[in-house]
Amino acid sequence: MSPAPVRRTVSAVKRRLPRRWRIALRRAAAGTRPWATPSVRELCELPAGKPLLVHVGGIASDRALAGVVRALARLPEFHLALVCGEAERAAAQDLIRRAGKARRRVHEVPRPRTVTAAFLASADVAVFGFEPDAGLALLDTCLAAGLRVVAADSRVVREHLARHQAGDFFAPGSLPSFAKAVERAWQRGGDEMPAPEEPPAAPVEAGAPGPWRALGAGPVRLGLGTANYAGQLSALAVAITAARADVGIELVMAKPPATYRYPADRYLHYPGEHRLDVQMEQARRVLGWYTHLIVDAFRPVLGRVNGDDISADLAALRRARLKVALLAHGSEIRHPGAHLERHAESAFRDAPEELRERLTTVAERNRRTAEESGLPFFVTTPDLLDDVPFATWAPLIVDVDGWACDRPVLERARPVVLHAPSKRWTKGTDRLLPRLQELHDRRIIELRLVEGLPHSEMRRLVQDCDIVVDQLVMGSYGTFSCEGMAAGKVVVAYVSEGPHRAAGVQPPIANATPSTLVKAIESLLDDRPAAVALAAEGARYVRDHHDGRRTAEAFDAFLR
Repeated sequence: MSPAPVRRTVSAVKRRLPRRWRIALRRAAAGTRPWATPSVRELCELPAGKPLLVHVGGIASDRALAGVVRALARLPEFHLALVCGEAERAAAQDLIRRAGKARRRVHEVPRPRTVTAAFLASADVAVFGFEPDAGLALLDTCLAAGLRVVAADSRVVREHLARHQAGDFFAPGSLPSFAKAVERAWQRGGDEMPAPEEPPAAPVEAGAPGPWRALGAGPVRLGLGTANYAGQLSALAVAITAARADVGIELVMAKPPATYRYPADRYLHYPGEHRLDVQMEQARRVLGWYTHLIVDAFRPVLGRVNGDDISADLAALRRARLKVALLAHGSEIRHPGAHLERHAESAFRDAPEELRERLTTVAERNRRTAEESGLPFFVTTPDLLDDVPFATWAPLIVDVDGWACDRPVLERARPVVLHAPSKRWTKGTDRLLPRLQELHDRRIIELRLVEGLPHSEMRRLVQDCDIVVDQLVMGSYGTFSCEGMAAGKVVVAYVSEGPHRAAGVQPPIANATPSTLVKAIESLLDDRPAAVALAAEGARYVRDHHDGRRTAEAFDAFLR
C-alpha cells in the first residue's frame, strides 16, 4: 500500500485504533519496521519539529512535577511527555487534568520495560525534577540520547551534570525559573555545550538597608518580607520608623539574583529558599528574634520548607507567639471571576484563559488563608475591599517630594497625554490606545506611549506631561496614578465608587473607562481651569494619603 492511502486510512479511523496500531501503520507507510519499539515522540503522536520535553523519573514522588506542568502555560510551543508505569497512571492523569488549557500538550506515555537512549532520542529536552530517591542512571540515559537536560537545582544533580558539562537548572516550585531554563536549553541547540556558568550567587546576601531603625533598637522587633513589590515594604519600613520610636525593623526580600534591588536588610535568592541551611537560618531569625511580622503577598517567610505560600508557615509562627499580619497588593487576592461580574470593562476580559485560571486558584487559596487564620489583613488599594471586605486599607506609599514639580499643566494648545503600561492587559491598553490615537491624529492631544522604560527616566516624562492616563479596567488607582498626582498632573483612571467610599476617600481623578475615555479628555480640555484645579487637588490628596503617614497609622494598633 502506498503512503497516501495509509495516511487517509489512519485519519479516517482516528482514535478507534490502538495507539501502537496507528504507529505501525505510519511506519509501514514510511517503509520502516512497523513493530519495532516506538519512540517517545511516536507515542505522543507528534511530528518532528514540535518541541518535546520528556519526564522519565517517578511521577508521584517528584515534588517539582506539578510546577513543571503548570509552567507549560508559559511555554505555549512545548509538549511534555510523562513516561509512567501502570502504577503511576492515575497520578499522571491527575496532573494532566490539573494542567488547565495546557493539558492538550501533556501526554501520558507508557514506560517500556527498559528506558533506552533510543527510546528517548526523539525528544528535545529531558526534565529531571526534584525526586530525592531518583537514580542518576536516568540522567546518564538522557545524556546518552543526546538530550539537553533541565533539572531541579540540587547539589547531587548539579555535581553529576557538572562532570558532563551539561544541564540547566531551575528552582523547584518557581514557574518562571523553569520556563527560563527550558528556553535556555532550547535556544542552545542540541549539539552545543552550555556556556560556562557564572559562579552561582550566594543563597543569602547582605542587603542595602534604607533609612529605617535597625532590628533590636526598640522593644518591638518587626520583620517584613518577602515580596517587596515595587519597593512598598521598603517605603513602609521608613514610614513606620518615622511614626514609632519603639520599633526596630528587619526587611528580608526574596528575589532572583540579577533583579533590581530595592532597599532591604537581607536578600534571599530564589533557589536558595529551597536549601535546608537557608531555611534553618530563616526559622532561627524569624521565630527567635521577631515579636511582630508583616507577611507580604502571602509569600512564605521560612524559605520553601513548608511550600510556596504562607499558609503552612502559620502554625510555626503561632507556636513562637509572633503577632502576624497579612499584606496584599493585587493579583494575589483579586478574584478574576468576581471582578468580571462587577466591572463591565474588566481587565480580565483581555487576560489569557490560563492566566485567569491560575490567578483564580491563587486568590481563592489566599482568601481561604486570610479567613481561616483570622489574622489582621491589610490591602494597599481600596478596590481590593470588594474581594476582602474584612481587610483594612493601608495606602500604598510614593515619594511625594521626589515626584513633585512646579511645571504648569494644560497651558499647551495641544496637551501631552502620557500612557505607560507595565502590562498591557492590566491597564486596558489595547482597548484605550485606538481612542487616544484618534485624538492624537485629530491634533487634539500629543500622545506619548511609553513601555519598558526604567523608573528613573519615567519620572522625567511624567513631570513633562499634562495628563496621565493610567489603568481604565481595574477599578482603582495605583502607583502610577499616585506618581502622576504627586507631579501635579491631571490623572485619568477607572475608579470604582463603592470600595473607595468604604475606605472614606474620593480621589481627585477623572474617572473613565475605555468606552468613555474620549469624552472624559474632551471634557477636561473644554474646561481647563477646572482640570487645573483637579490636578492641584490631586497633589494635596496624594500628600495627605500616600506619603506614608496614613499607612503607618493603619498598622499602629497591630504594632502595640
